[in-house]
Amino acid sequence: MSTKAGKGIAKSILHALEGGMVPENGLPYIAVGRKEEVEVITSDMDLIAGGHSTFRLLEGAYGTGKSFMARLIKNEALLRGFVVMDCELAPERKLCGTKKEGLETYRMLMSRISTRTCPSGGALPEILESFTGRLCKEAGDQGISTPEEILSFMETGAAGMKKKIEGMPHGFDFYEALRLYMECAAFGKEEEKDRLLRWFRGEYHTKTEARKSTGLPAIVEDSNWFSYIKLLAVFVKEAGYTGMYMILDELTQITRNIVNSTTREHNFERLLSMYNDCYGNGARYMGIILCGIPSSIHDPRRGIFSYEALKSRLSVSRLQGDELLGAPIIKLSMLTPEEFAILVERVEDMHAMLHDKEGYFTEEDRIKFVNCEYQRIGAASHLTPREFIRDFLTILNLKAGKRPDDSMEDFLYRGGGIEMTPSMIGKEEEEDEEIEMRYETFTL
Repeated sequence: MSTKAGKGIAKSILHALEGGMVPENGLPYIAVGRKEEVEVITSDMDLIAGGHSTFRLLEGAYGTGKSFMARLIKNEALLRGFVVMDCELAPERKLCGTKKEGLETYRMLMSRISTRTCPSGGALPEILESFTGRLCKEAGDQGISTPEEILSFMETGAAGMKKKIEGMPHGFDFYEALRLYMECAAFGKEEEKDRLLRWFRGEYHTKTEARKSTGLPAIVEDSNWFSYIKLLAVFVKEAGYTGMYMILDELTQITRNIVNSTTREHNFERLLSMYNDCYGNGARYMGIILCGIPSSIHDPRRGIFSYEALKSRLSVSRLQGDELLGAPIIKLSMLTPEEFAILVERVEDMHAMLHDKEGYFTEEDRIKFVNCEYQRIGAASHLTPREFIRDFLTILNLKAGKRPDDSMEDFLYRGGGIEMTPSMIGKEEEEDEEIEMRYETFTL
């Protein structure tokens, strides 16, 4: 890959960064640091490819790079041939709830399924078509032509997968849906395919509705949606992918943002079940990534650690050092000043390219900016990449626009370039004097 981003990618990166968001594309152009964290996740990917499942929590304050790290994991997983589903938890999307919030999370995840050739989501039809298409091609290579014979060949080819899937909870219903999809592929029933896609996505509200539309007696529900996620992970592996990742952001939605203690505990129980499945062979070929702020994990009243069964599993051993490999919770450390300097240089290069400039500042100027940012009170532990990039982009926009001749010192020490003129000062003094005279004779 080229070390320089194209104008289209650079524009999308800077647009996202200005809004405090993680860019959809081009992350390698601005990724710095996180070497140890990346090594841990890539080690997990090797385990998943071998049939295991992993469970990780990314912990960090707002703006420290949790979403960036999650997006980086997604991109790396896609490059390695994984299927990735991701979504942000929200008031209407939790792990379970009285208003089917868990089912809403499942539906969002299914709509956000991504593959390397379909990285923006909506890849479920592609996955099913690649599976059935491969079997149909193999049948054609052997001279099989009639729909009945093709279907029989496909069912024979899927016999190994059938055995694995039907040995899991809800596996018979899931495999029957796959068999019906294979039948639709063999006989060219496109309309029936769309109905089955709705079933896979959990869009049928009642079993009666699903039975009338597809002939299937079961549906995905709030109580069983994670079982279907586990079945999907086995299917995508059998369909030729490396495995599957499920990434959930905004963990705080199931911790401090749930006021009712019973509902919160039910969500913790679902989370515990997911953890146990990953480390107890209830799930295979799957990685789970959860992102949350420290209080969503450590708060003794509403955090995950308020649920003793989760706390005992997720707590780091007292003998654990700085190594991350054996810890389910990955605490995202602050970027170093050197890493920030590299980051702002890359951002400046993209900004200058978009404005047809050779550059704005020297390396010494960028170091002055980094040092100035670190002079904030508590910056060593609380300065976030989001704040850092926002400040630097503000300077770049001013340099490219209204203040092209100003130096880095001017931007850093002139209060943003807003100076009080003598006339403005005089006006302000007159207003203050007028206010004082207005209340000069006032007494109680």
